[in-house]
Amino acid sequence: MCLFTFSCSTVTTHHITFGHPYSGTEDAVKNFPCRTVNSMNYAMMNFPFVVLDMPFSFLLDTVLLPVDLIVTPKVERKFTTFHDNECV
Repeated sequence: MCLFTFSCSTVTTHHITFGHPYSGTEDAVKNFPCRTVNSMNYAMMNFPFVVLDMPFSFLLDTVLLPVDLIVTPKVERKFTTFHDNECV
């Protein structure tokens, strides 16, 4: 069940739009504290996935960098990152 609460930040930000380099890594870093707090609800079972999200998002963002540099973004950058509403 806790695996369904986790998703790769790069995949979620690039699902919205391309054209913003390293948006997944930015999302992973911004939401790390909140996702850590939320992982306590699941007895820290998904904490390893929260930690692994940053390096793997960086790796996937690097692979997608040529596409992000070529494509003109359709959405402003501030709307490409997600902020967990459950953590205040």
